[in-house]
Amino acid sequence: MRAMKRFMVDTKTGLNPDGGCAVDWSWLAGEEIAEVQSSLDTITFRFKSGQTFEVTARLWKGAPFVAFKPHERPRK
Repeated sequence: MRAMKRFMVDTKTGLNPDGGCAVDWSWLAGEEIAEVQSSLDTITFRFKSGQTFEVTARLWKGAPFVAFKPHERPRK
């Protein structure tokens, strides 16, 4: 039952039952990394298709927080 719970998302808030954000990772399937750049708080992947994916680590309300850009499937 726990495994199924992780995939359920509240359509109003976009959060899973544990209060985390729901991220659609399916668009990354088949992508090939062309370049990676990083800074103190961000790592950016550029794919051969031209799409980019950015992961940023920050603090939110005093707690660690990871943000993804894009956080949903990019429009083509």
